[in-house]
Amino acid sequence: MSRAGHYLRALRAFSLPLSILPVLIATAAIAPVGRWHWGALLAAAATAALLHLCGNLLNDYFDFRRGVDRRTEADEGRPGRELVRGRLSPREVLAEALVCGVLACIPAAYLLWLRGPWLLAPGAVGVVGLYAYTGPPLELKYRAAGEALVFLVFGPALMLGAAMAQTGRLEWAAAGLSVPVGMATAAVLVANNLRDRQEDRAAGIRTLAHVAGGRLSQWLFAGLVVGSALLPAAAAALGNGPLWLAAAPLALVAAVGPMQAVLGGQRKPDIDTRVAAYATVLMLILLAAHLLPAVRR
Repeated sequence: MSRAGHYLRALRAFSLPLSILPVLIATAAIAPVGRWHWGALLAAAATAALLHLCGNLLNDYFDFRRGVDRRTEADEGRPGRELVRGRLSPREVLAEALVCGVLACIPAAYLLWLRGPWLLAPGAVGVVGLYAYTGPPLELKYRAAGEALVFLVFGPALMLGAAMAQTGRLEWAAAGLSVPVGMATAAVLVANNLRDRQEDRAAGIRTLAHVAGGRLSQWLFAGLVVGSALLPAAAAALGNGPLWLAAAPLALVAAVGPMQAVLGGQRKPDIDTRVAAYATVLMLILLAAHLLPAVRR
């Protein structure tokens, strides 16, 4: 693989739907397509994507520095991992993260000009959260708070920020949808930390998988996956969203394989990509539910 290929692989771009789709869902939930502010939408999506990539790289950098990421027999089946494979240096990964962060400032500045300083609130939560996930001094992932942080950043903070980019005010419709979106994204991390329990213990860190234990973490994973699909369906049944949200449980078809692996205690190298695929399917259904014509009750 070329040098550029290693830089691209380090980004872990497979995870980008988890930051771009929430922006689209929040926008579709508060306004029909004909009323979208396309400049705000593109700027919000670009900011979210670039900050997400920056966070991925910082996570790899700090995990490597802390000795959390080490090369294992199954390493070739895992995404990213360019540092532990020796294909990129820590300085190169850190520089790539900084480039993504600087580029994110361009669309973010446009949004602040468009909507004003109130947009700094959700933006600050996202920026601080992505750094504090593994960055010192908080290192929240190493203190069993990574799942809660991921839920907050990729759920409420991201979706309220995206909605605010459209209208300049808080939109509670986006807040409601941010719960299942955040749950599905947090499930990716639960599965990831369950897979890495032995590696993390050897590095001297404690994730939620260690604090809660394997069995409880497995059930937490199942609850996040199933709950993220059933909550939108319940909202549709109660009249708090379009009836098309009732289709959300169909996404569970994509979760069958990951559920079997996690609940069966299997250490699949690519379990995070598999759960991310489920989350992507769910988010596509949520997006489609708000784009399809209204259904009379």
